[in-house]
Amino acid sequence: MDEEYVINGAAWDKLDQALFTSSLITEEEHKRGRLEDEQHMYPISRKETEQMEQLLNEAEELADDPNEENYVERLSMLRNVVDWSKSRHKSWSVKVIIGGIISAWIFNGTNNTDKKWMEEIENIQKTVEAVQAWDSTEVVLNVGNVSAEWQDKHSDERLNSPKHYKMYELSEIKMYLEGQKEEAVRIQAMADTTKDAELKQRRLESVEEHKVKAAKYQAEYDSVSALNTAQIRDIALSRLNRSMNIKTGTLKTMHGFGIFLCILIPLYIISGYPRGYNLIRSYVRGGCLGAFRNVGFGLASFFFGVGLAASLLPDDIVKYKYSDGHTETRNEGNIFNIPIMIIKLGMMCIGAILFVIVSTFIMIFETIGGLRRNIDWGAIFRILIPKKPQPEAQHNA
Repeated sequence: MDEEYVINGAAWDKLDQALFTSSLITEEEHKRGRLEDEQHMYPISRKETEQMEQLLNEAEELADDPNEENYVERLSMLRNVVDWSKSRHKSWSVKVIIGGIISAWIFNGTNNTDKKWMEEIENIQKTVEAVQAWDSTEVVLNVGNVSAEWQDKHSDERLNSPKHYKMYELSEIKMYLEGQKEEAVRIQAMADTTKDAELKQRRLESVEEHKVKAAKYQAEYDSVSALNTAQIRDIALSRLNRSMNIKTGTLKTMHGFGIFLCILIPLYIISGYPRGYNLIRSYVRGGCLGAFRNVGFGLASFFFGVGLAASLLPDDIVKYKYSDGHTETRNEGNIFNIPIMIIKLGMMCIGAILFVIVSTFIMIFETIGGLRRNIDWGAIFRILIPKKPQPEAQHNA
């Protein structure tokens, strides 16, 4: 037996126990008494860290020769593990923050998209006001038999008056009605020439289905034909208001999410200082979020990198060959290179979009986990809501 183990035998027992404190250590490593992965010596919880530190303290108390070289080296190594596990470390990523900032910029409407949405909402509001001003004094609104082609030629005029809107509605229904009738006639003709009994039966059943749909469209056409001016106006207003509410709600949601991201970014940084035992647990065990990070950023880098590399290649070179046999290349616009340019730009856009999406999801989930694990909420609540002092017990004289 080595001399240092004889002198500091009890202390070495405690050091060995400290070395094998972490629950990351496998059963095989316990049996062999040797770690296959040095990372396994790191505790993954506060309890394990405190237990490891307690064993080191006991080893120091039991040491016969606290200056023995090998003992001091092992004790120092394990002390460093404990100190690292107790201290906080930066876990947030600059790459994730950049993606979050870009996402917040997009959703907060600091680009032309927000302006376009506002213009669309204002245009719908103006249209609503124009429809509200329609003359609704006429009770009956006769428009006659409307063709299916009317909507294609006069779709921009449908909101000019209740008559135009009714004609547009009837024309759209007529288009579906005639489509079902034509399909029924076409399949009926096929069924008439079909010799296979089973196939013929299926086609006849399909004919009946199209006839049923045609009857429904005919009933809808008759119903709309009977509507008066006020009813037509109500239908138009209902659809316009629904469209405006959807766009307004979507814009508010986008702005709300943008504000959420502006709050989330500093929270992500604040919560991104876990203690060592939390950090090592995340690194070793990985999980779905780690796989999502690796795959997501990998794909984003691939698409953006390929698109960027391709954009460095010239796409405006045109090669000319003359009758005397010599050739010449010129840099000039070539319409046949437009698809290549679109592919280059498309791949870069896909990469950028993936980068923003992955960054945003990672920031949300890591912030939630960081706020839950890395902040002592109990201490914060004790400061914000101090306990009321208990009244002194009254003693009977």
